[in-house]
Amino acid sequence: MNLSRAITAASITAAAAMSLCAPTAAHADLVTAVITADNHYALYTTGPGGVISYINRNEVGPGGSPGTYNWSLPETWNFSATQYIYIAAWSDNATAQGLLADITIGGTPFNSGNPAWRVFATNIDLNDNSPAPTAADLTTQVNLATSNNLWETPFVGGTNGIAPWGTVPGISSSTQWTWRNTPGDPNPLTPGSGVGEYLIFQIPVPAPGAAAMLGLGGLLASRRRR
Repeated sequence: MNLSRAITAASITAAAAMSLCAPTAAHADLVTAVITADNHYALYTTGPGGVISYINRNEVGPGGSPGTYNWSLPETWNFSATQYIYIAAWSDNATAQGLLADITIGGTPFNSGNPAWRVFATNIDLNDNSPAPTAADLTTQVNLATSNNLWETPFVGGTNGIAPWGTVPGISSSTQWTWRNTPGDPNPLTPGSGVGEYLIFQIPVPAPGAAAMLGLGGLLASRRRR
């Protein structure tokens, strides 16, 4: 074993992880988001000064436009983000609930199921035909979660294609359905439930070079094992 190379790889990986957890307000990345949810979601981001802005949402009602249901086909959004991306998500409390998202930040994928995601349960129940939370509403809930250390690691379920949804076109087959962990429930995706909703999912925009550093750390570790 080359001890120097092992230490270097570990140092790079640790530095990259710290960069992912400490986004910078001065750097803006281009983001492509392909998202669906059972049943509803709204998308937000932070702009200059860390101000949260509303991007858009999926269908207001239960039907798809297009698609049979509101979750049948994803929407695609392109925007810039500086510090965080937020997704508010809620269900109709029936059959199933979940979020499925391909998120690319500065060319690097951070899809649902990525360990960088966090979730917060607002306990403000929304349903079909509910308006999306305003940027001010979301800011209040984000500040509450952050001030009180209430962000949680999400539940990560099966990949795109699992029942009851089947394959959602336009989203990677390896992307995983996600929701909030419910104490005592091994699978909070089914059956239908509104526990904790609406939920807020959060992912930081990585500092410049963080993703590349992670890649370099992995390369050095791979070389060390040969």
